[in-house]
Amino acid sequence: MVHRMAHDALSLPSGAGGSDSCTNCAIRHSSLCGALSTSEINDLNSIARRRTIAPGQPYVMEGETSRDFANVTSGVAKLIRGAEDGRSQIVGLLFPSDFIVGSLGKNASLEAPQSVEAVTELKLCVFPRLQFEELLHDYPSLEFKLLNRTLDELQIAREWMVLLGRKTAEERVASFFLYLTRKMNNLRCNGQTSFDLPIGRAEIADYIGLTLETVSRQISKLKKDGVISFDGTKHVSYINEVELAGRAGF
Repeated sequence: MVHRMAHDALSLPSGAGGSDSCTNCAIRHSSLCGALSTSEINDLNSIARRRTIAPGQPYVMEGETSRDFANVTSGVAKLIRGAEDGRSQIVGLLFPSDFIVGSLGKNASLEAPQSVEAVTELKLCVFPRLQFEELLHDYPSLEFKLLNRTLDELQIAREWMVLLGRKTAEERVASFFLYLTRKMNNLRCNGQTSFDLPIGRAEIADYIGLTLETVSRQISKLKKDGVISFDGTKHVSYINEVELAGRAGF
């Protein structure tokens, strides 16, 4: 899967939108920025650029030099790793409040470890690497929250290794829907479990290491048993989270 960098994506000047763009940001309190005071938010906003990436276009390609960090403020992206034989695989999904970050420090590699591609229209708050690292040094609360985010992502990666290596097809599909449900609940904070699937069934199959036919069969089983309901083909209208967790093996 080869794309060119989306240079035509919307990119506003540093600090565009003023401090209100951060103060009124819908994901401020669930993102890294939630660790900052108003004055610190203003400093962060002064180095920020806003970008919009169209669906299907990359923010960055695997192996490409990446000198920025970015916070997802709206939309969904997928992380893609390529193999030497030209095949690729989805290895993660990014949602609002998720952070796109490479290695830190003066000796860190600037090569992107995987491609980041917009699934829906993707809005990002982008921070130049060097200036962002200076803010991490100045604001320990921001550095601490970034560390916690990194540890959380490491734990998710370990759980996904178990999913791919040990879980049955039913457990994998249930785990995927449970992951989406908890992500959406964390974003909305209103207890409602209703959302659109960010990726199609073929991509779900790729993500969790199954065939399309197996994923479709397991989804049909969950629907038949009343664990999950759809309004149309992509809108999840109901999920029994307790039952889903049991079927996921938790």
